[in-house]
Amino acid sequence: MRFPLAPAWPGVWLLAGAHFLAFADRFIAALVAPAIKADLRLSDFELGLAQGTAFVAAYTAGSLLAGPLVDRVHRPRLIAACVLVWSVASLACGLATDLGELVLARLLLGLGQAALTPAALALIAARQPRDQIGLGVSLYTAGATLGRGTALVLGGGLLALLPAAVPVGAGSPVAAWRVLFLLSVLPSLVLAVLLLRMTDPGRGGPRPAGGRARLGPWLARHAGRYAALTLGGAAVTLVVQTTNAWAVMLLVRRFELPLSSAGVLFGLVVAVASPLGQFTGGRLLDGRGRERLPGGTLLLAALIGTLPLAATACLTDHLAVGLVALAAMVFGLGIGSVATLAGLQIMTPRPLRGRVTAPFMACITLAGFGLGPPLVGLLADRVFGEAGLGRALLATSAMAYAVGIIALMRGLHYVRRATLTRRARAVR
Repeated sequence: MRFPLAPAWPGVWLLAGAHFLAFADRFIAALVAPAIKADLRLSDFELGLAQGTAFVAAYTAGSLLAGPLVDRVHRPRLIAACVLVWSVASLACGLATDLGELVLARLLLGLGQAALTPAALALIAARQPRDQIGLGVSLYTAGATLGRGTALVLGGGLLALLPAAVPVGAGSPVAAWRVLFLLSVLPSLVLAVLLLRMTDPGRGGPRPAGGRARLGPWLARHAGRYAALTLGGAAVTLVVQTTNAWAVMLLVRRFELPLSSAGVLFGLVVAVASPLGQFTGGRLLDGRGRERLPGGTLLLAALIGTLPLAATACLTDHLAVGLVALAAMVFGLGIGSVATLAGLQIMTPRPLRGRVTAPFMACITLAGFGLGPPLVGLLADRVFGEAGLGRALLATSAMAYAVGIIALMRGLHYVRRATLTRRARAVR
């Protein structure tokens, strides 16, 4: 009897581990944001620029270049090379002394992580059975969630234990936040070695001729479905990533919690609620059979259901209520994230998955990381003030919710109408 969360292809676990470390490295900056802001003398807008826009600029460019590579090269080796690049970037983040150096380090981090998800999702979709793709994707996305949560919980615990400045050999003491970046490099190097030993089972079958030529016509025929899924996925990603970037700061400012306590609390919320939502989303998607817009209904339900929870989490004056609302919101958005990524793989033919997934990831990451965090910082700086960070976060999220819900409703309507038209023609 198969364990209900065991993937058909064990390589899913290693890819989930890569996603775990990628997000841990990505979100250390969110945990130590107040310390970085103080040491480097940054404004909220500059901090959001470094955390989000710098990362996503390189990630977007790298994703567009990665698509053709994913469809051609040995994908585990490609991921291993990416791991080495983002390890150097994490080291550079820990050594940054001003805004320019921090921005350059985050640019390199974005470039290093750009090919990971397109390559990993293509591997999972090629190897997992059709009725277990949702499960495989949910395990992969859970790796990101656990990486983010671990960065917050373990990092917050280390910040509480370490002195403000850590003695390193005979040199000058090093700030604790810098030490966290330096320590993050070690497990990534181990991961790169393991990936180099991994085979690429998706390369075993014959590749249909003319796959490149079919990309344009395929996208043109299914533009409505891809547009709806992209806008809905971008909405979920924006809400998730802006919450991740600013939730710790919100808990510090609104409830006057110590940075370490805020990091641990939010990390626990993310580490528990998001994987549960992702596993639930994967199971629900695998049980829905074939849909004209795979994952579209689940994604729409996730957006509608989490909107009031986002408002509660951003505006409440009660810590317990805020944490419960955050947990429920993270659970629901976990369902939506899996529906987006797995639905895209199901909807796309195997020879085109790298070239479709890479620009898709560029679009949703551009929205989630590049627009969300700096917009929240800008609204907090210029409109609501530092005390109004929750309102700035809600205003940014509400715009994303509106776009995503409208796009998915129109997309589902378009799919139903097209299906009825085809059936009517068949009857005639």
